Parts: sequence; structure tokens; C-alpha cells
Amino acid sequence: MAFDRDIQPTAAIRGNLQFTHAGLVTATYFVNPAGYGLRNASDKYDVKMAHHALIGNLPSGSLLLGIQARLNTIDVLSKMVEGIDLDECEDYALEVVASYERVQAILPQTRIFLLSIPVGSLNTGMSVVSRVWRGNTTTVDATAIARAELDAYEEKAKDILSGIGGEFDPVPVPAALFQWLWEHYLSRGSAGDPVAPTRVGALDDATAAVFRSAALDEGAQSDSGRRLRPSFVPVIKVVQPDFSFRPSYQAMLTPNSFPYAGMTFPGGSEFLSVLEGLSDVTVDWGMRVSTKPAEQVLKSNETNLRRLGEQMDQRDQEVSFAQNTLLSKAQMLGEYNDHFEVNSGESEVLFTTVIAVGGRTREATTDAVNTLKRRYKRFQIDLTAPVGAQVDLWSMLIPGSTPRRAFDDFAHIVPSDMWAGFVPLTTSQIGDDSGPVIGVNLMSGNFEPIHFGIMEAALHDLSASFAVTGELGSGKSYLLKLIAVLVHDMGGQFLAIDRSQVGEWEHFASAIDNAVIIDLADPTVSLDPLRLFDPRTAGERALDSILPLLDLSPTSGAGAAASNLLAPRGIAEHGIRSLLDFFKVVRKLRDEPGAGEEYADLAARLGTIVDRVPVLFDQRLKPLRLDAAATVVRSHNLALPTAEELTTPHLYNRLPLTKRLGTALYELVGVAAREAFLTDNGRFGLLVGDEAHHFTQTQVGSSVTSDFSRDGRKHLAAIGLASHDPATDFQGAAHNLIPNRFVFRQRDETLARNSLEWLGVDLKESPFLLQILREATSPPVGPGRQVPEERRGEMFMRDALNRIGRGKVLGPARLDRAAAIGSTPSSVRALPAAGRVVS
Repeated sequence: MAFDRDIQPTAAIRGNLQFTHAGLVTATYFVNPAGYGLRNASDKYDVKMAHHALIGNLPSGSLLLGIQARLNTIDVLSKMVEGIDLDECEDYALEVVASYERVQAILPQTRIFLLSIPVGSLNTGMSVVSRVWRGNTTTVDATAIARAELDAYEEKAKDILSGIGGEFDPVPVPAALFQWLWEHYLSRGSAGDPVAPTRVGALDDATAAVFRSAALDEGAQSDSGRRLRPSFVPVIKVVQPDFSFRPSYQAMLTPNSFPYAGMTFPGGSEFLSVLEGLSDVTVDWGMRVSTKPAEQVLKSNETNLRRLGEQMDQRDQEVSFAQNTLLSKAQMLGEYNDHFEVNSGESEVLFTTVIAVGGRTREATTDAVNTLKRRYKRFQIDLTAPVGAQVDLWSMLIPGSTPRRAFDDFAHIVPSDMWAGFVPLTTSQIGDDSGPVIGVNLMSGNFEPIHFGIMEAALHDLSASFAVTGELGSGKSYLLKLIAVLVHDMGGQFLAIDRSQVGEWEHFASAIDNAVIIDLADPTVSLDPLRLFDPRTAGERALDSILPLLDLSPTSGAGAAASNLLAPRGIAEHGIRSLLDFFKVVRKLRDEPGAGEEYADLAARLGTIVDRVPVLFDQRLKPLRLDAAATVVRSHNLALPTAEELTTPHLYNRLPLTKRLGTALYELVGVAAREAFLTDNGRFGLLVGDEAHHFTQTQVGSSVTSDFSRDGRKHLAAIGLASHDPATDFQGAAHNLIPNRFVFRQRDETLARNSLEWLGVDLKESPFLLQILREATSPPVGPGRQVPEERRGEMFMRDALNRIGRGKVLGPARLDRAAAIGSTPSSVRALPAAGRVVS
């Protein structure tokens, strides 16, 4: 059970360049995987074409790796605080500190994708192949390698990467990664598995001395009491001398055969995607590839066809199935040859795939192996764990490893376009690269944190706006409040319109220092546009609100009169400073001799609302100022039209005055937020609108939505909207510019279809997603039809990069913040005061 030093081929490391004992030089890179997940077929074909370009330009002997690794909690927290001054944002600092324990408890993982390519050999007077066959090894001093040699290797690597293209954005790995990768292999699935270094560290160079020794016990012989009869179990027990108390039990799997009729893309060829989601084990994969150009393939096919013809002639008189077998082979060879003749850019790929499963116990590893074998039956792939070749296949995942017989014994040959259909370098990751953590990824199976960098997006000239849809009680308002409080804690400000009768936003805001609560039915501030906005635009803003409220057309007699009075010249001439002044001027003009009927009409219409709407006409109220960090406008006592009344012309024309008043005030709040937030004041502003159809279906509300979605990124602002039906409430170009979209549970089939189509899912390609949204997303269960705590917050998400996946919203890590946004006033009255701490 002694350690075989030849398994670790590294003699020296210089940055991302590896020099092996056999004289081979490789360059290793992080690969940025392509977004895949639930995207539509056309996007998936683009990913396939990127893989086709990759495989067509890789040199023979290249190694692709997908390594499952633990996420470093400190790295997660570092991404949360990027661009945030924690000295100025104490509330957010508390959230980040509270997040530490939660991330530690979740134990999130990720899959790191690596590409290792041969870029040359050491100039020692003997070829790499000769040294391999003769068993010669080379001692390499990394510091003695000339700069010119390093430059030559790096230039060769750049040429290869240039042919691949920039879709996968290769980044050189730090030297420390080679040491981590080795230790990860030795500890795969055990308690001692280290976190990966994803950034360049202090270790720029290394030698073979940094690699630990270990014993690779194939068959786990040391666990068996029988000394005479060796074990033939396809398991490797990896024991490190310093950590003998925590061995790793590993099994190497490889496809024994692929479907005879081929694999359908998309949906039937992505066989590496089934490796995710296994508990208690770590699963890595590696694929060693070599390519052959079409010209060589065609010549080889001619030779093989000639040999088949000779065999058929020899068996011409034989009565057996052999003749039929040879005919079948000849037919297949002909089709294979036609494929390369028609597709001149094709190449032949020889690839060996190894799936490495590691666990703390032999039983856990065996259970995972059997689970994977069952999963692969769906792809009609026969997965095998070959006895006697376990250590050889284990070594294949090491960059620069010496070729072994098992690599060829379990290799397969396919055309490059079929290989591209495997799309191994893909991810189901969703969210942003940095920002606060709002949930975890459910689709990848690794529970990676979902970062939502709403403020970072605006700083990088991207739209930070978002929209949410789902049925009642599915989690829409919870997500809106979560993002609002995060914006506040990171130094921004928000304004939310609260339509709930119980005042859930008011209760939520009570947990925030110096929050301002406004009740439009019992106002303490004025929304008079003539007092609220800049004099240059105040008249236009007042007209936008007054004319629909009075049921006037801008070209009618009374409408034209109002337009003239509220023009800059009319305001200056009559000294109009408020809507009450405007009403007084209209009455004065009505009473003048020879006044037209339009002033009488206008005065009569205004007279019906002056006393009813103090929020517009009471000059004793101070104008609304949106300089508070948190503002909640309660509109629960306003009568608002339904979505049908807003979209049906004859119903809209018959709206009662109370609903017209409600709509006008609702719009004014949005216009005020636009004027306050869409200015370069250096502070991020978020406008939040639940029950969005009240806002988005009106002309003014639609204009405000458009301005936020189009120009918010220029002014550090965003809008967050929620609705039950995106098909009616999220329409038009403005809504198409809202990139971040969330879909919570929808049990109604029509609304569920509308929601998934709005998200970007093609239900013709993926009809099963409809059932998942309706029945398996935060499903109510049990006698009381309650959603279990662990299932709450499940949703579908489309991020700013148009990646679509599934996740779960977690809420704030701070207990006081979580209590504030996760409960309604009626449910917290009995809570002790300590449960509502304001910090």
C-alpha cells in the first residue's frame, strides 16, 4: 500500500505552467462555464457551437476538469461587501457578520472548471515519449528556467486560446491551485477536503516537495481481515500518513458504452449534468481528449473499409451471423465517412471520461455509485467501475499525468459536433458575481449563494430593476421587502407603496431608524405637484394628474384653459404657487365679465375635489420630501380601479371619482419618486410597487416605469414591481428592459404559463416546468395546507445575463430584520419587545 511517487507527475510549477518529471510542460486555466440551466434551445445551440470551436482547437492530450469544491465562507462574505463602505453602513456590516454562521451551516459548494493543455516539452535532448517509455524522470528547478523559455510556452498557450475564442474566458490559475488540487484528490469527500484558492496567492512557484504523500489502497485491502484472498471491490482507500484517522473512499467510474443510435441534443446528450445533487459525497469529473482532422479520418476510413471488404470476401461462403455483422459495420462506416465528407470543418475526437466519487465511508461511496448508475440508465449509458484500473483512472484527473493503458482501454471516438453536444463546460449558476446574498441555488445541487448586486449593477451601467410575480402568499412581498431593506442597509433609500390593509410595509418600516410613514387618506404631507416639483416642470406634472382626475381632454375647452393657466407664462402671470391657488384663479376668471364657459366648467369640476383631497389642496401640509432612507406610502384607503377597468376603454371612461382620485395620487407618488431618485445625488434610490397593475396600466405610471427601467442605471436608481399576472401587467418595451425576474408559486395554469413565458422559458421544449411551478414550488401540504418552513421561498429566477434557474429566497441573516419582513402586524402583537429590536 506504499505511495507511488509517479502518480504525482509534477516536478516544478511556475505560475500556471507545470513542468513534469517526464519533461512535459502544461498550462492550466480556470474556465468560465457557459450559462445553461433552463435557457431555450437556440441559446443551448450557441453553447454547443462554442464547445465545437473549443474541441476543434485543443491539442491532443488536453484535460478538461469539473471539480466539486467547498466554497470559502470568507470569499462569499467578501463578495457581499464589494463596493460597500462598512464604516458608513453599520446595518449592512451586522448583516454580513450574521451571514457568516448561516453560510457555514449551509456548506455551499461549487464546481470549478479547469482546462490543462500541453504547450511543449523541456529541452533535455530526449523526447517526452522516450522518457516515458524508459522511465526517466527530470528534476526541474523552476527558478532556473530562462525567461525566454517561459515566454515561448506562454506564447504557445496564447495561440491555442486564441483559436478557442473568448466564450469561456480562460484565466491562468495560481500556482497554489496545483497543490490544492492534489490535496483535494487525496481527501475527496472526506472531512479534510480543503477550500479551493480561486485567486492568485503568495505561492507563485512550487516544487514536488509541496505535494503530500499518501497510500492508494485499491480494493481497500487494509479493511479486510483476509490476507490470502485479496479484495476485488472497485474502491480506492486513500490514506494520508498525517490524517490516517480520516481516510477517503473513492470509486472511479467511466462510460463503458454510449447509445448505439446516438444522443439527442438538447436534453439527451448532456450526460455530465446528472452528477450534481448527491449528498454525503464529492463527485469530480475529468475528460482527456485528443483530436484528428477530417483528412486523416477519411484516409483511415478508406483503410478500414478495405479491411472490411477483405473479411467479407473471406466469409462469403460461411453460414453465420458474421456476414450480417460485417455488413452492419460497413454501413456504419459509410455513414461515418459521409459525415466527414459533408462537414469539412469536422474533426474526430478520442476522449476518455472519468467520474470520481469520494466519501467518508465505503458505504456512502458505494451508494452514490449505484445512484449514478441508475441515473445514467436514462441516457442509455452503461457506467462501469473497472476492477484493477482504479488507480490508473484516478491518476487521469491529475494535470500532466503520464498516459496509462486504461486511458486507451476506456476511450471512445465521436465526431466533434457530437462531442460538442456533451456541453461539459456549463453551469446552472444564477445571480450576480457580487452583492448581498438573497438565497441559494436549488438547480445546481450545490446550494451556491445567489448574489444580487442591485447597487453594483447601477455602478457598472447595468439595469438594476427587477420584477416579481406569483400567487397570493407565495413570497412576492417578502422578496420586495428583503431587497428594500438591503438597499437601505447598504446606504441607499427606498420608497414603497403599501396597499395592504394590515400595513405590512408600515410594520416592516418600524424596524428601520427614522422611517417616514405617509397615509394618503389621512395625510401629514402634501402631494401638490405645484409645490412638490421644480417650477419649470411643475405645471406639466400638475396637468398629468388633474386632467385625468377631472375627466378632461387636453384639447377640450376646460382642458385647454387649464393647460394655458399651468403653462410657465400662466403660472407667472397669475402667481400660481399651489393647486389651491390654481382653483382660486379659475374661480376668479369664471366670475369676470365675458368669461367663457370653459372656466365655469373647470371651476365646477375642481370644486368637487378640493375639499375631498387635502393631500393636494391643503396648504398647511408641508410638501413631501424624499430624503429619508425609508419612506412608506400607505394607499390602502384609496379606491383604485381593477386591471380590467384600466385596460377596457368603456369601463375606464365610467370610473367613479373616488377611483380617479386614487389613481391620480398613486401616480403622483411614482412621479415624486422619479423626480427624487432619477437625479445625480450620489445615493441609490429604489421605488417599490406591489400590486403593480394599479401603477403600470396608467399612462403616467407606465411612463415612470419606463424612465426607471431605461435611465435608472444612469442615476443609481431602480424599480421593483410585483404582480399576479405578468402577461397583462408587465408589457411593453419598458418592461422588456427589466432584466432580473422572479417567479414564485402559481397554481393557476394560465397564470403559471404566462409567468414562465415571461421568464423566458419555452414550454414547448420544457413542458414539465409548468408542473414544477404549479405543484413543486413551495407546495402547501398537510391538513392545514401550509408550506413547510424549509420549502418556503422557492422560485424561478432569470438574472441579468438571461440565465434561468431555480432558487430559494433565504431572507436576512439578522434575526430582527427577518422578524420584521417575515411577519404581519397581526401576527407579531404577542411577540416580546426583544423580537423587534431596532438597531
